[in-house]
Amino acid sequence: MNDNKKTKTTTTTAKTIMAAATILAVVASAAMVLGTQMSEYALAQTYGTTAASASTGSARNPVIVNPSQTTSKEFWINTVHLDGATSLHAAVANPLSATNTPLHPAEIPPANSTIPTGGGFRIVLPNKVGAWDFRSFTFAPDQIIVNQGDKVTLHFIGVLGVHHIITVDGVGTFALHRGQIHTVSFIANNPGTINFWCSLHLPNMVGQILVLPKSV
Repeated sequence: MNDNKKTKTTTTTAKTIMAAATILAVVASAAMVLGTQMSEYALAQTYGTTAASASTGSARNPVIVNPSQTTSKEFWINTVHLDGATSLHAAVANPLSATNTPLHPAEIPPANSTIPTGGGFRIVLPNKVGAWDFRSFTFAPDQIIVNQGDKVTLHFIGVLGVHHIITVDGVGTFALHRGQIHTVSFIANNPGTINFWCSLHLPNMVGQILVLPKSV
């Protein structure tokens, strides 16, 4: 009798432990599901999507950004040029390189140059070691956006190019040398475009200010 009672007690204890383990597993599974749903809801609140779309990976709603409505805009515009340096001879291969490939092939200036006149483009002919380059002048930045009614301040900085003659449409013309900064200010009264350019480096050294109309 004592052995039978012990056996029944052991069996009952085992069943109790198994039942408790099953309950814990169900609770843990429910917690995981609830946690996932809460995470999806948080993502939906953050990115403006529904929990369903967040879980299926659908595209997020776009964010609409309004242009700045401040009434004072200030820009720093650099005068620069881009140089494509090359040579009549292929670049010397690097003996320590695994590929041992020259940096660029041999290049010669075009026989009949098709670049436009005006000073904005320039080909420097090969020197005694065969080096030559192609140059293009530009502003950086060359496109600016403001709002109608803004006070606009432009700082032109002479970085590259010995000498420039710059005109801002409707504002004036001035000379700019390397190392100089020339500042102009005006009110953008009318919507549309305001052009600025260097008369010594046309046709490519030009820029444009886009004036957005006031909201109705």
